Amino acid sequence: MKTCTACQNPFEVSPEELVFLEKVAPVYGGRKFAIPEPEKCPDCRLAERTVQRNEQFLYNNGGKISLYHSDSPFKIVSHEEWWSENWDAASFARDVDFSRGFFEQIQELNLLIPRVNLIQVSNENCPYTTGTAYSKNCYLINCSENCEDCFYGKLIQSSKDVMDSAFIYDSEFLYECFYVKKCYNCRYVYYSQNTYDSSFCDNVNRSSNCFLCTGLTGKEYHFMNQPVSKEEYAVKVAAAMQDLAGTKAKFDEMRAARVYKYANIVSSENSTGDFLTNCKNCRDSYDLNDSEDCKYVTVGVQVKDLMDCSNMYIKPELAYQVMGTIGIYNVIFSTYIFNSQNVAYSQFCYNSKDLFGCVGLRNKQYCILNKQYSKEEYEALVPRVIEMMGADFGRFFPATHSAFAYNETVANEYLPLSREAALARGYRWREKDAREYLPASGDVLACFDCGKNYKLIPQEVARLKGFSAPTKCPDCRLATRMRLRNPHKIYTRSCSKCSGVMNSTFSPDRAEKVYCEKCYLAEVY
Repeated sequence: MKTCTACQNPFEVSPEELVFLEKVAPVYGGRKFAIPEPEKCPDCRLAERTVQRNEQFLYNNGGKISLYHSDSPFKIVSHEEWWSENWDAASFARDVDFSRGFFEQIQELNLLIPRVNLIQVSNENCPYTTGTAYSKNCYLINCSENCEDCFYGKLIQSSKDVMDSAFIYDSEFLYECFYVKKCYNCRYVYYSQNTYDSSFCDNVNRSSNCFLCTGLTGKEYHFMNQPVSKEEYAVKVAAAMQDLAGTKAKFDEMRAARVYKYANIVSSENSTGDFLTNCKNCRDSYDLNDSEDCKYVTVGVQVKDLMDCSNMYIKPELAYQVMGTIGIYNVIFSTYIFNSQNVAYSQFCYNSKDLFGCVGLRNKQYCILNKQYSKEEYEALVPRVIEMMGADFGRFFPATHSAFAYNETVANEYLPLSREAALARGYRWREKDAREYLPASGDVLACFDCGKNYKLIPQEVARLKGFSAPTKCPDCRLATRMRLRNPHKIYTRSCSKCSGVMNSTFSPDRAEKVYCEKCYLAEVY
């Protein structure tokens, strides 16, 4: 056991982790450079990576909608400017200064090289979104692709007409839904799939016309888990909609009483964590699809041979301490690397190979601090840089290098810290802007939870359809939605039915009935 240098909690570096570190250790000039064992626990390593990622908070920065506050020291440009041929990050190239720390030199590059205001790819009319691609007419959504007419959401994939929802896949006409797949015309439906024309349902599958139901499969016209005629169903639903507060309270009671599976793991082998589908040998990982041989990975699609990585998409392979990639191979200690390979300690680089300590490069090879070298020069110089780094080699970028405050990032979502705790660990903290907190007036509303002002957009008003206007701002609505899932932590506990020991994301002191795989399937199906 080791003691985390950040939180002082004990943690273990397992034999399989040591094998992986040996596998991912880089080779330069024919010499392999061992990556030392981590000094921080998995949670603090996760925070260190994800403090580099703002998915939610947008600002007006020089007339541009931006991830970066107007007080940011970084130069912010539009998507069109960043991708234009009018500039080249290689023009900022510099020699390695062996008299100074290497992290200091990388940060100097960071502060000089422009950053794009939002992370977007091939969108149409989605100016208030980030982490989005191939979407149309969307507003305040993030981490989403192939969407149309979606508003206020997180991780929406291939869906249309979705509002105030998160973790949505291949669905249409949803309001206030969470973790649903292939659903249509649903409101307040959670953890369900292939369900239609239903409301206030949890864990309902292959069903339609269900209201206030939990744990159903292959049913229709059910009210409070009881079958009713089509005519009786319409009468009961109409009455329930007249008392929305009472209906929501009853739904909460039913959710608390239902049987829960030990974790949301489907068609997976030798895997632990939550929200895993078609995975193999993925340990202590979350939000992965079609992946294998991973540990401590959060959010990934078709990933393989990764450890301590976050937000990895489209077949990344062999990476360690990396965040925000598409289609990479053999990358370590980097953020936002796309369609590249053999990269270390770099950020915001595209379609490149063999980079060390580079920022903002496109279509380059054999570069250090953005300076071009021959292959022979590169292979000779990188070992000297690693030796100069000393104990810094094997550490992630310092928290002080992040463009964001802790409470602006997903780090605070995964691992909430108080202002005092965040500052004590070297993170920054953004205080609330007083200008955003005024009394409600006319069409300007004040959040019931935090007091922040917000407005209803016309599309939102049209979608409410009998529901009262939300009393919380979009940020607080998202926070409430995210509490529908368990924290990223694995506990050893007993099945509530057979008492068998299992690994679960439900802590042993939770009151819910939590079943192992066998007991859960017997109960639900």
